Amino acid sequence: MNRRTFLATLGAAATLPAFSAEATAKKAPAQNQAAFVQPPTAQIVGGDALAICWRTATPSAGTVRWTQDPDLPRDRWPRARRVVDGLVASNRPDHLVTLRGVDFAKPLRFEVESVATTMDPWWTRFGERSAGGIVTVPALIRPDGALTFAVLNDLHANTALIPKLLAIPAVAAAKPAFVALNGDCAGNVPGPEGLRKALLGPMADLTAQGIPLLFARGNHEYRGVMARRLREAFAPYAGTDAYHAAFDLGPLSLLILDSGEDKVDSHREYCGLLECEALIAQEGAWAQALVRSPAWRTGKKRLALCHIPPTNGDPRSDAKHGPTRLRQHLAPALAEGKIDLLLAAHDHRASHLPPAPGRPYPTLIGGGPKESSATVTLIAATPTTLTATTYALDGSNPLPTLSLTPKTA
Repeated sequence: MNRRTFLATLGAAATLPAFSAEATAKKAPAQNQAAFVQPPTAQIVGGDALAICWRTATPSAGTVRWTQDPDLPRDRWPRARRVVDGLVASNRPDHLVTLRGVDFAKPLRFEVESVATTMDPWWTRFGERSAGGIVTVPALIRPDGALTFAVLNDLHANTALIPKLLAIPAVAAAKPAFVALNGDCAGNVPGPEGLRKALLGPMADLTAQGIPLLFARGNHEYRGVMARRLREAFAPYAGTDAYHAAFDLGPLSLLILDSGEDKVDSHREYCGLLECEALIAQEGAWAQALVRSPAWRTGKKRLALCHIPPTNGDPRSDAKHGPTRLRQHLAPALAEGKIDLLLAAHDHRASHLPPAPGRPYPTLIGGGPKESSATVTLIAATPTTLTATTYALDGSNPLPTLSLTPKTA
């Protein structure tokens, strides 16, 4: 991995001890509670990986206990911690731990724990332990192999839209297994508290209901103070250590793309501190190799998420560079990869682009951050069908429902 970072999952019988003053440090009275200021959010980061993010009021060390065995007692649940270069991540308020080996066809239970830490050169003082309560995530993939999820985009911190869109009767009745955020959901976040209010709070509410999220980075996630601390809130994907990935989830082969900024690296807004050109070029090379691999040609339905659509649709002169760059680096892989459907956003107006020369797949573009333009797209996939239905806030369908026949490899 690029950052030499891995996340270690420790079983109940593991020999490495838990956070313990007796085992690892001098025991000291509690100094600060590891109180939760941000409850946990759960993020799908691979076909068998789920990342858990939370934040504490004081520096602490974090653990996630979890199980998919309904009969396993709580005290025997496996333990997961973040380990970086041989060191357990601790003495920090942000926590991001990935659970590996998850079977998304089974329910999962987890609970986050934190213990306040004060580190000196030769020992660590531990405070009292805080636990977040058990969260249950139902099976994402139904027994018949079906999978349903909802796609939101371009909220721009208008978080009041989230419960409203998910409460649309047809969406609520479908019981989406997770919510995909297709970029620009938080907007230009000024700091950790802004990110909590703009996005993580509502996402934690969904997690508490057993609904995890899936994250695709938009151009506004490149802006603001938190852009360079995004990994404190959203885990990179397992296998790439980046915000692009491909993995199978039930009947789908998912391709999540990072569409980058919509402006040139030299744009005045970035003051010389943006290098997106090389990033998207590298992602394009990765995507090209991916779609030519035997693993991609499985015959499953192929669904891609990319915030900026690789079209000429954006009328703003300073934003045309993004789609142009995507047409150069990512569009060839989308075409060669026989994508069944591309879910895009960015334009703030819902639209449907049928297949065209050089773009042999339909594209659905979601709406914007106002009640008059907001949309949610419901994806329903089975081993033999793929349906995409877009709803406006009043429950109407601003775009045609697509019922797609998967392409063969």
